[in-house]
This record gives sequence, C-alpha cells and structure tokens, in this order.
Amino acid sequence: MKNLPFITSLALTCISITTYANSLSNIAVYSTEKSTGSITIGNNAIYTKTFEVSLANLTSENVNLSNFCLKAYSPDLKVFKLDTVDESLTSGSLSRQKPVKGIAMFSSDSNAVYNAHLIKISNNCK
Repeated sequence: MKNLPFITSLALTCISITTYANSLSNIAVYSTEKSTGSITIGNNAIYTKTFEVSLANLTSENVNLSNFCLKAYSPDLKVFKLDTVDESLTSGSLSRQKPVKGIAMFSSDSNAVYNAHLIKISNNCK
C-alpha cells in the first residue's frame, strides 16, 4: 500500500505522455510553397523560403499549439530552422472544427533551404 501513490503517479504520467504523443500524430500539416528570397547585410547572406501552412486537428480534443513547432525538410532530410511564423500557427488551441492558416518562413546561411519541400510539426523545438 505504501507504493500506491507512486504507482498512481506513474500511471497518470504515462497517460499524459501518451496523450501528448498522440496529439502530434493527429495534426495534419498542409503546406504550399510561396516564395524564396534572401537577405544581405554587408558580406553576410541569409536565404529564405516561405510557405503557406494550414494545420488541422484530426481528433476530438483540442491541441495546445504552443507545445509544437514547424520544421522544413529537404528530400535528403536536412532540417531548416523556422525564422518567422504567423502566431496563429504556434499559439492558442487547435480545435477539430477550426483549422488555422498562416505563413511560415524558414532560413539558412546556404541556399540549400531552397530545396525544402516538406513541412512537419514537431515537439522537439530546441
């Protein structure tokens, strides 16, 4: 009986982690390439690629978007960092009946970002 609080706590943690993981696989990401660009300051250059992104919740439970981020991938699985994003894609609650849409811009110090074609949602946002 001394272990009951520990076991209960462990069980609730497992349920929470499972729910969190499942919510990631139940968000559909629709993206359309919009533009490529660059920014130069002196001899330094940054290359950018912009997408229009829609997120749709495929479950009946609301999803907290602040737990996730967007990442761009090239066919060789190179990952590009999110530079600028509409707040609607990264904050608030995503409900089943209300998809959200916005712009997401990814950047790199090389023009390899122009090869990015796939946008994914992730919970590894460091």
